[in-house]
Amino acid sequence: QEHHRRPPTPSPPSPTQPSMHSPLSSLQPLPILATMMMLSAGALGSSFAPRAGARASIRLRSANALRAFASGGDNARSALDESDVKGRFVRTPSLFRNKISKEEGERFPPARDRYHLYVSHACPWANRAAATMRLKKLQDVIGLSVVHPTWQKTCPGQDDHAGWIFKDPSDPPLTPLAGVGSIPCDGCIPDSVNGAKTIRELYELAAQNDLKAGRGDGNPGHKYSVPILWDKVEGTIVNNESEELLRMLNSEFTDFIEGDVPDVCPSGLVEEIEEVNSWVYDNINNGVYKCGFAKSQEAYDEAVEALYKHLDKAEEILSKQRFLCGEQLTEADIRLFMTLVRFDEVYVVYFKCNKKSIADYPNLRNYCRDLYQTPGIGESINMDHIKRHYYTSHPTLNSYAVVPTGPQVLKDLTAPHDRAAMSTTQMLNA
Repeated sequence: QEHHRRPPTPSPPSPTQPSMHSPLSSLQPLPILATMMMLSAGALGSSFAPRAGARASIRLRSANALRAFASGGDNARSALDESDVKGRFVRTPSLFRNKISKEEGERFPPARDRYHLYVSHACPWANRAAATMRLKKLQDVIGLSVVHPTWQKTCPGQDDHAGWIFKDPSDPPLTPLAGVGSIPCDGCIPDSVNGAKTIRELYELAAQNDLKAGRGDGNPGHKYSVPILWDKVEGTIVNNESEELLRMLNSEFTDFIEGDVPDVCPSGLVEEIEEVNSWVYDNINNGVYKCGFAKSQEAYDEAVEALYKHLDKAEEILSKQRFLCGEQLTEADIRLFMTLVRFDEVYVVYFKCNKKSIADYPNLRNYCRDLYQTPGIGESINMDHIKRHYYTSHPTLNSYAVVPTGPQVLKDLTAPHDRAAMSTTQMLNA
């Protein structure tokens, strides 16, 4: 999600102020200008600029047909489709890159009840945003919706794309894509803002609302990921890049926070945090996906070697200090933890990361206990959703959607740890 990111492009001011809510029923046929751009981007992999003045509109037979056409139809894709010619997993960049800012005149100022966070408990990228929101005590400031863990078809009859959908806890269980199994809807929170049934619909709605406001080309992209931070005023996606969302949640909503909360990106540690993030992201966060989604032995061997080299590096650092950047919890720890907490339950088996488990690393294991027991972080972990997603959403990796029972990592993470003593030792040795 963070690698090879596209830099944000400044947008012109909107000629009108959209309404607070933008229901999906407002989806309208797109101008042919935008349609041609999207068709070109999907089919040719490049932008297309028709002559100015083209204003004719095209009418499609149904909302589903519009959605399929607007989002590239069969070109809609998931992480399983992202690989290079050597079979290496290559994550595509996030599309929406705006920011929440306290600076005067910014398009998206911090505000209470203006923004809504869409997440999956299963996704480590979304989980880090949800954890940061809890850590900063922003639950009463920013709304939250949680998708069902099991991918489903997002536009049946139009294309084969499978992705995140919304359900209510009272809804009946879903059958995974493999056609077997029954996955309950507990822990889901439906979309209370737009009434969307899928995350895909939100990308399409945001693209169309931006187009109406004179921004963008109406193209929602071809990958519909979480997390999403949604603006209820403009009816659009502010940002879907978790790295940037963590920074915004940490620093831009401080006027609405009551009580003491940690600063997970203090100015004095930014350079060190970013240095740690770079190797943790590429080799561990994204490294497990490079192993699991590798489509050649060469790609897998390369990824698994880099993964364990850097797990060993993290183990060595944490043998000497409580956190990755010293004695203070930072975003670097949140980002690493979201991979580590999934490792023994999922990645060891599902992504073939089986040289060693986290339980085999004494410092990483104790470190995970420390973070899990930190208020706000542990509450954001839903291991049922995590396991149900991975083991039931990719039929090519697990044909019968069987979910393993063990090894009960969360029970282990409630055990006592001695990490706090490391801070005392650091201070005495300073």
